[in-house]
Amino acid sequence: MQELDQYLEWCDEQYSNTPHCQCGIGCTNENYCRGLQRDCYSCIQRVHKLYNNKIHYNCDKMALYYVLKHTYRFGAEVFFELHRWLRNDICSWPDIYIASIGCGPCSELFGTLSLWRTLGKSDFSFHFRGFDIEPLWTPLRNQVKSYFRTLDVQPDINDAFAYYRNNIQERVDIVILNYMLSDMRKFYTNQYQQFLTDLIAMIRQNKPKYLLINDIYLRDSLAASKDLLKALKQSKITYSANAAQYHSYNPSIGLWKQQIPKQPYVMSNAAIVSKYQPFSETNSIQTIIQFL
Repeated sequence: MQELDQYLEWCDEQYSNTPHCQCGIGCTNENYCRGLQRDCYSCIQRVHKLYNNKIHYNCDKMALYYVLKHTYRFGAEVFFELHRWLRNDICSWPDIYIASIGCGPCSELFGTLSLWRTLGKSDFSFHFRGFDIEPLWTPLRNQVKSYFRTLDVQPDINDAFAYYRNNIQERVDIVILNYMLSDMRKFYTNQYQQFLTDLIAMIRQNKPKYLLINDIYLRDSLAASKDLLKALKQSKITYSANAAQYHSYNPSIGLWKQQIPKQPYVMSNAAIVSKYQPFSETNSIQTIIQFL
């Protein structure tokens, strides 16, 4: 995908041409950033530690490395989730309107647009809104927007719920929560229940056809997905749900419905693959909710 290749090349250039971090006592990885580190992946791994619920992404270089390491995988997981569950339905749509909440660096934009193109659809019938209130991702989202100037792609909006309260009539076909819901539950506990309440209100107002959850295989993710399904049930919104996880069962985490084989995918930029060794197969839990 040309736009994804351009995005990763830009991230590589930015990452490679900026000095080593000198975060000192502000370093996510316990003062690791003193100009001696080989790369930023150890900081990302510390953020991802199972019992960490305090330290988070706090560095521009780490954000760039995150994109270079994870974007292929996260975008591919969304592609295959839509392809597996919704391909036949989406094939009949003349156009599509997507709202991605907590989009971060926008990996799901590339996954959804790639699927739309695979189905033989026109770019000009693809409509995307990406929302994130974290300032760290703003330069990345602005860069993504520069690749889609002639399309209705807006990956740089902040508050999703304020946006849709002010745009009551705007259509939404698919809401996407991509590696976001468990993150909200883990790191933003004070705002988590309000987020679920606001999401339910948005669903009532804008009436999407589907909600897609793609998340990491951890207990927080299973719990967060269950929380959302419970909130929908309590709100008396009528829905059906399909859920699966890629083959990676751990009894201490639990099974998320059916298991499906991990899916390899094509990574088109050989230089990025060689330099950053991004993940090469899908490995997430996935939930597709259809509103009836």
